[in-house]
Amino acid sequence: MKNVLMTLLWMLSISLGAIADNDLTVVEINVEKEQKGGSTHEWVHFPTGADSPVRRAVIDFIFQCMQSFSNADIAYPSNTCDEKAFKTFLDHYADSLCRFCSQDQQEYAALCAESGEVYEVPWFRNFSIQKVAETSRYVSYACYDGEFCGGAHDNRGSVAKTFRKSDGAAINIFVDDDDLTDRMQGILWKYLVASDEAGDAEDFVKEIGDFLEANYGNRERLHLGSTIFLAPDGVHLQYAPLEISFWAMGDQEIVIPYQAAKPFLTPEAARLAGVAK
Repeated sequence: MKNVLMTLLWMLSISLGAIADNDLTVVEINVEKEQKGGSTHEWVHFPTGADSPVRRAVIDFIFQCMQSFSNADIAYPSNTCDEKAFKTFLDHYADSLCRFCSQDQQEYAALCAESGEVYEVPWFRNFSIQKVAETSRYVSYACYDGEFCGGAHDNRGSVAKTFRKSDGAAINIFVDDDDLTDRMQGILWKYLVASDEAGDAEDFVKEIGDFLEANYGNRERLHLGSTIFLAPDGVHLQYAPLEISFWAMGDQEIVIPYQAAKPFLTPEAARLAGVAK
């Protein structure tokens, strides 16, 4: 398990799409870390374009995701629209991640040495922020983070937000209701099963149920997760492996058409989606 043949390289890449009316040009950072060497990172682009509420909101989302996923001590810049401040922040972010990576490498190498195994597992990290949906009323962004430091598979996490274009505000998609998840079980299962490309609904439901029972103690209850956003075809709920299914089953995505999701949407989410309540 630990003798994984991989390039001894750690990479961090961040990419943003462009917002049509509030231009946010692609940002990309490449950071390389060798197992026994230092690190390098190179700037490719900085988000340019006229200042706007949406642009400020999305850049703020970038910073929040970096801080929450990095486990690194990074200072938040006071002026997010200043190119120098933005680059300084991200340089610090990349350096902090490399230091964090090195500490874990050393700890992992020590564990291997204790067991008599050869340390051949590198670190790698992939971090991206992507525009996942856009209409004339809103734009949705998702942050995806992946990390590998040995073992059977890498660890992944994600989060998403939908921003109102008129003022850049992040909107709540589902109503604030203590019973919401329970009330949505029927449509969650319906559209999860519909997403299965293999088409064997009975086996698919059994595998999902086995995972839920093993990890949450209830084989019939799905949770909503943190990667939820509006898109033209409905409300999307994305799950990384090991959130609601076994690793071998891969990523899962539920797309709930708006007419089915309508009873559970906030008035503003329904308005932006064009299905006002």
